[in-house]
Amino acid sequence: MDDLSLTNTNRSNRSSLIDLSLTGRSISDVERALFSLPVRLDGLGICDPKSHSDAEFDSSVKITSALVALIVQQELTFSIDTLEAQRSAKCEVVRMKHRAHDEVAATLCQSLPVGLQRIVALSSEKGASSWLSALPVEEHGFALHKGAFRDALCLRYGWLPSGLPTQCVCGQGFSVDHSMNCPTGGYPTLRHNELRDFTAAILSEVCTDVCVEPPLQSLSGETLTYATANREDGARLDVSAVGFWGGHHQRAFFDVKVFNPTASSYRATPVASLHRRFEKEKRRKYEQRIREVEMGSFTPLVFSTFGGISGCTSIFYKRLAYLLSLKREVPYSSVMSWLRCRISFSLLRSAIACLRGARSHSGCPISHRALGLVLSEGRVPSPNYLNCSL
Repeated sequence: MDDLSLTNTNRSNRSSLIDLSLTGRSISDVERALFSLPVRLDGLGICDPKSHSDAEFDSSVKITSALVALIVQQELTFSIDTLEAQRSAKCEVVRMKHRAHDEVAATLCQSLPVGLQRIVALSSEKGASSWLSALPVEEHGFALHKGAFRDALCLRYGWLPSGLPTQCVCGQGFSVDHSMNCPTGGYPTLRHNELRDFTAAILSEVCTDVCVEPPLQSLSGETLTYATANREDGARLDVSAVGFWGGHHQRAFFDVKVFNPTASSYRATPVASLHRRFEKEKRRKYEQRIREVEMGSFTPLVFSTFGGISGCTSIFYKRLAYLLSLKREVPYSSVMSWLRCRISFSLLRSAIACLRGARSHSGCPISHRALGLVLSEGRVPSPNYLNCSL
């Protein structure tokens, strides 16, 4: 088969698998090259066999060379030296693959439009792609139906999802960015509450006296330094727990923040700077009051809608994974991977709900007046008069 026929065959296979079955859209050669990268580099891990075949063959030869030498020499024993040589060859192959993937990713990123470069950087944050690494087991909450999976790919690669309305019920034009921020329908609040409740549920396994939306003590003459500090009576945070950071009687407070890094006001700011900015805002608002009045500690939990987390949030979940691994007698790495996967799916489903959830209200409002009065004034006929039953 000549090169032209082979190229046409590859494109036909790509159209059948990736274009029609996976994404539901026609993809470019650059996007196909991006899909061949690992999920940690914003790919899908769907390698192109034609372009990778030579490298895979060389890797196979390198790894099996020690075994081939034993076969040629008709050796009947498998020595420790041979095992170490094979392990060393495998490690070298892995390092070479990582290096090659990083080089391809850097080259592809430079060829992408500026807007897509930012989205690729957001999707490449640690933990943001965990939803693609897990098997789609519905029992564990790791499954998405076809439409949700395609919407997730659209959000991941900056594509416009199909079937979106042109106008939001709030009166503004509807877009992906608008859907992530619009409060109509309460979806941003539900996104925040899901992370809050998940964090509280896990904390309840390793801490005592876990409370959701704990009220803070009222101020009685205390002076707070920052002008943006919360001085209101009845102020609340998202979660509190006793004993999280090691003190048996110290209460730790946590507050959740989820932001959309593709919003127009954030597009020019690096995502790492946004994470630090929102952490500082939360600390200025609550930390001094909690430290001096509640005698506790405060940790802001900052997430992006793409699944990335801030530095303090990462430290918090690492500590949580460590405590949970001791409690359940499971390796720390496994618990950390599970937490990242759950957070990734939570943020992804919340983003899809913001995108697809109904925001309109019923056109016929339900009256809250007494039902008997409504029936009387509306002269609603009784089933007895109609000789029928409900």
